[in-house]
Amino acid sequence: MYRLAVVTDSESATGFRLAGVEVREAATPQEALEHLRHFVSLDYGLIAINERLLEGTEDERARLLRGRDLPIIVPVPAPQAEIESGEAYVARLVKEHIGFYVKLR
Repeated sequence: MYRLAVVTDSESATGFRLAGVEVREAATPQEALEHLRHFVSLDYGLIAINERLLEGTEDERARLLRGRDLPIIVPVPAPQAEIESGEAYVARLVKEHIGFYVKLR
């Protein structure tokens, strides 16, 4: 039986941990590669990695995985925070609860 691991940034890590997945946090692509090397040396079948942490590591990953069927590396889209103003947030909540938009002044 193969195991699943996730390599991601610290902001996304908690969600994966809550789902029961083994998680390693990385802030740079080089840190992510170190975690990948660790997982490759063990019996992991699938490693999901934040796509931003894969940037610029193509050659090193190819060397690391050459001649191997496993693990399968799955890039996971990085979350994109959408920041809304306090007024927009309140207006959205009002619309959701009473069913129509109220312009705030």
